[in-house]
Amino acid sequence: MRGISVVFLAVIVLGIGGFGLYRCEGSPPSISAPQPLAVGREPKAIGIGVEDAGSGLRDVTIAVVGPAGEKAVAAREFPGGWIRGSGVLHETVEVALDAKSLGLPDGPVTLRVTARDWSWRTPFGGGKSVRDLPLVIDTKPPRVSVENSLTYLQRGGSGLAVYQVSDDVVRDGVLVGEIFFRGHPYPGDAKGRRLAFFALPQDAPPDPPIRVVAEDVAGNRTAVSWGTHFKERRFPDVILNLPPQFLENKVAELATARGVDPSDRIAAFQRINSVGRADDEKKIREITRDSVQEKLWDGVFEQLKNSKVTSQFAEKRSYFVEGKQISSATHYGFDLATTMNSPVTASNTGKVVWADDLGIYGGCVILDHGFDLFTLYGHLSRIDVKPGDMVKKGQVVGLSGSTGLAGGDHLHFATLLGGVYVDPVEWWDPKWIREKVDALLVAPATQSPASVATEPGAPASVASPPAH
Repeated sequence: MRGISVVFLAVIVLGIGGFGLYRCEGSPPSISAPQPLAVGREPKAIGIGVEDAGSGLRDVTIAVVGPAGEKAVAAREFPGGWIRGSGVLHETVEVALDAKSLGLPDGPVTLRVTARDWSWRTPFGGGKSVRDLPLVIDTKPPRVSVENSLTYLQRGGSGLAVYQVSDDVVRDGVLVGEIFFRGHPYPGDAKGRRLAFFALPQDAPPDPPIRVVAEDVAGNRTAVSWGTHFKERRFPDVILNLPPQFLENKVAELATARGVDPSDRIAAFQRINSVGRADDEKKIREITRDSVQEKLWDGVFEQLKNSKVTSQFAEKRSYFVEGKQISSATHYGFDLATTMNSPVTASNTGKVVWADDLGIYGGCVILDHGFDLFTLYGHLSRIDVKPGDMVKKGQVVGLSGSTGLAGGDHLHFATLLGGVYVDPVEWWDPKWIREKVDALLVAPATQSPASVATEPGAPASVASPPAH
């Protein structure tokens, strides 16, 4: 019995010793933060990551160390105990920094982060880490100058802005209402010149504000408008009567493919034309999210040769069955009809980014022409290209068909700019290409910039448009 007791006590002692060694773990908390750290004119929230894989986090304090000394800006405690620790192994501590309220001048300061854990290594002190993070206070907004002269634009149309930004800019582009279109380096120019193609959505609010915007790493933002003339236009309302054959054959086929109950043909069509269409449009936005940052196209875009227009851009379609409206949708492209299974050619030079089935669009090819400009070819009965291929203007990409939600053989052709559908007619027009695109993609102009602003949101003067 005595031997058993000794062994039992030894096990207890070893257990306590082992636990003690475990609780005396010597790895202090780790601290991480995004880089670079910068704060501008507006308050900014910064997330500081703290982690302790041993005894768990105990507390975190954050202070700004500047010319006037050290000032605490955030603190966080993680309740626990010396036996069990806290159980919190990692956390992100948000700290709101306001340069004005803190009285911090522009320039470098230090963000000091102190984190402790529940380790026994330091009696009642825990393991401790201190990390000094460089923080820049910058309240000066970036500079932007727009080179465009008076620009004529229309609802559903496209535009191009050329501008210059200061070196500290990390994000720039054109804002149409609340829709952002990113900027790109100007071809062959290394002096800060930028360009951004942008769209005037067919459903944009009346006369939307159009501005070039630029942001720096500190979050300072400058917005500059320039002379623009916005032309309103109406899009046609179209009534489509769905024949029984379409419901029985096409709708049943698509419903089965998409996992929709085909027993009620009208209900199936409604779901395909709403939920299914929305899913397909979301997929198209994902496909067109990235673009080559250079101009791949050459001159005017070409309408499919010998094709007849059967539906136009931005038609407001109402679908009827036996005199009753059952659904509605906006048609974002052109329907072009020739003969059955006719060759479909690339409207311009580009890179294939999609070549597969795409829901209501059936067999579909999408080409990237650079600078966020894409063209879409839908309802194809055959696809002759694959993702990654470079195709020339006029090269065959497939054959026309009636795949997807199509009632007959035709090509659905669409143009997207920055993920927004635009009217292809402009891109088919040699005069528009020459005056609205090519004229801006030339050597730097010698005249003064159209507008300059150094304060956030400061507008340039807008000239009165001539009558036309």
